[in-house]
Amino acid sequence: MLLLALAPVLAALYAGGTTIPGGTFEPWAPAMIDLDVYRRTGELVLAGGDFYNVEAWLPWIYPPFPALLAVPFAVVPPAVAQMLWLALNVACLMAMLYRLGLTGWQLSLSTAAIVWLVEPVRETLGFGQVAIFLVTAAVLDSMPGPTVFRRRLLPEGWLTGVATAVKLTPAVVAVYNFFAGKRRAGIISFLSFLACTLIGLVVLWGPSMTYWGRLLSGDSGLNTGIVFKTNQSVLGVWTRLMGEASRGGLVLAALVAVLGVTAAVLMHRAGEVPLALCLAGLTSLLASPISWSHHYVWIVPFGIELLRNRRLPVYITVPGLLYSIWTAFAPFKLLPGDNDVELTYPPLHMLVDNLGVYAGVGILIACVIAAYTPWGRDRRRAQAQLRTRDAVAA
Repeated sequence: MLLLALAPVLAALYAGGTTIPGGTFEPWAPAMIDLDVYRRTGELVLAGGDFYNVEAWLPWIYPPFPALLAVPFAVVPPAVAQMLWLALNVACLMAMLYRLGLTGWQLSLSTAAIVWLVEPVRETLGFGQVAIFLVTAAVLDSMPGPTVFRRRLLPEGWLTGVATAVKLTPAVVAVYNFFAGKRRAGIISFLSFLACTLIGLVVLWGPSMTYWGRLLSGDSGLNTGIVFKTNQSVLGVWTRLMGEASRGGLVLAALVAVLGVTAAVLMHRAGEVPLALCLAGLTSLLASPISWSHHYVWIVPFGIELLRNRRLPVYITVPGLLYSIWTAFAPFKLLPGDNDVELTYPPLHMLVDNLGVYAGVGILIACVIAAYTPWGRDRRRAQAQLRTRDAVAA
C-alpha cells in the first residue's frame, strides 16, 4: 500500500511546493498560506488569544470548533505540518477513489493524475485548504461502494456532521439525506454537528460568542471577495452582473439550493445514489455566498461517476463531463483580476467567468427534468420492484 501511495505523494509534494506563487520545489518551501492561518490559529488557541480579532491579511473565518483541530499542526515545525497535511490529503483522495471502485495501480496513478491535473485539488494542496477533507467526509459517509471494514464503525451521518461543524456548506448533504428518505442519517448529521459545535462553545466560549454573533448579524467575514472572478457561486455571478451583492442574489442562491436538493432527491429515488450525493455536494458550492474555484473538489467523484455510469441519459452525461473538464482546468482564471476589474468585464469575459456556474445550475435542471421523463419513471419503477423483492426475501 505504501508503494501505491508513492506516486500520489510525490505529485502532492510538487503541487504543494509550486502551485502558489512564492513556493518552490527545490528547495522544498511551499507557500501554503491557508495552512499558515490554521497554524497561527492553533497557536492562539493554546495561548488563549482571540483568533477572530487578529491584524492579518487572511483572517480565521471558520467556526471555533475547527480551531481546536488546528492545534496539532501548531505544535510541530512548519515543514512537518506541511508534509503531514499533504500526506493526509493524499490519504483522503485515495480513500475517496477506493470508495468509487478504483484499486491497485489504477488507484495510485489516478490519484497522482488528479493531483497533477485538477485545479481544485492542486490548489487545495498548494494553499493548504480543507476542501479535500470535507468532500472525503461526505463520500465515506454516504457514498455506496467498497469499504475497508465489513461493518460501519459509526452510523451514517456523523462524518457529514463533523464536516458541517468545520464549514457550514456540507449541511446541504445532510439535508439531501434527510429528504431522500435517510432521515436517521440526516438527524445524526445534525446531532454530530451540534456536539462538535458545543465542544467549541465550551472550550472556546469567547470566540464562539464572537463568531456566532457575527454570523447571525450577516457578517461572514468574506463580503469583500464576492465579486472576484474565482468566486464560482451564484451570488458571485449576480454580483458581477449587477455590480453589487444584493438581496436578489441571496434569493437566487436560496432557490438554487432548493433546486439542487430536489435534483439530488429525485436522482436518489431513481436509484442513482452516487450521482445524487455529488449533486448535493455541488449544490452546496453553487449556493454558498463564496465558493472559490479550488473548493470544487466535488467534480472528482462527480466526473468519475459520470464516466462509469452507463445508465444515465446522454443529456446529463455529456454536459456533466464537459462541466467537470471546464472546472478541472478553470480557464476563467486567465481573465484579468484584482481591483474589482470583474465589474468592467466585456460580455465575452463575463460569459467565460460565469459559464461554470451556468453549467452547474443547468445540470441540476437537467436532472430534475430527467426524473419526469420515461427514463426517470422506468428507474423509479425498477427501484420499487427491487425494494419489493428485498422485502419478500427478508
